[in-house]
Amino acid sequence: MPTGAASTRLIVLRGPSASGKTTAALALRPLLGPKTALIHQDYFRRELLHGDDKLERSADAAAIIIATARQALDRGYNVILDGIFNLRDYADALEDLASDHAGITRVYAFDVPLDETIRRHATRPLRTEFGEDDLRDWYDGWQPLPHLAETRITSDVTTDGLVATILRDLGA
Repeated sequence: MPTGAASTRLIVLRGPSASGKTTAALALRPLLGPKTALIHQDYFRRELLHGDDKLERSADAAAIIIATARQALDRGYNVILDGIFNLRDYADALEDLASDHAGITRVYAFDVPLDETIRRHATRPLRTEFGEDDLRDWYDGWQPLPHLAETRITSDVTTDGLVATILRDLGA
């Protein structure tokens, strides 16, 4: 089902916890203009659904996140999706959304080693909400989407560098 308009932009930032997705999303959002929706997977999964990582809740979160993105795009918002977005629950939904989007879509997949995500997590305010064992349980390593082109982001890419790359990729 077509969604959005030629003028809307969809940016997907996906990868391991503590890889830099949210930092990049927060830096990018003000540069895309006031009509930019930032959709954090963690908010939907942990707050809205008060969920853990049980399979049924994860699938519910995927459906609600994608529906929210579609609604925002249809109302003329640019959308930044930020989350782990594992292949099991999100590959088909993200690929369908990207295929249906009438505007520019760019997907960035963070490929950051587990040790680096653990190091980064230790500097975050969330470090007291979950720990190293959780990061190890959630870590899937590099998992590219099977049918969607992604830009691979390694741990040596800075937030400023990534934001500049995204803006260039969007033609902004």
